[in-house]
Amino acid sequence: MKISIVMGTTGEYSDRSEWPVRAFLTARRAEKYALAAKQRADVIAQEHGGMDILQQKPNELDPGMRMDYTGTEYFVVADIELDEEPE
Repeated sequence: MKISIVMGTTGEYSDRSEWPVRAFLTARRAEKYALAAKQRADVIAQEHGGMDILQQKPNELDPGMRMDYTGTEYFVVADIELDEEPE
């Protein structure tokens, strides 16, 4: 079975960080979720600018969201094989 993973990212160069947000069974659903999370992050950035933004208003679609001066972006890693083997 293949899955698609929504990833979040912020920063640039050596200060860049990435984190997994959510996994989906289809790339289409993952893309829609990534777009919605990005739109929500942009609204949060506009309403609550500054480096302490996440203490003021978390992103409900990405509870682990991080943000710096570059903002927050989302992308999808598609067609990842899910290993369902028990340990």
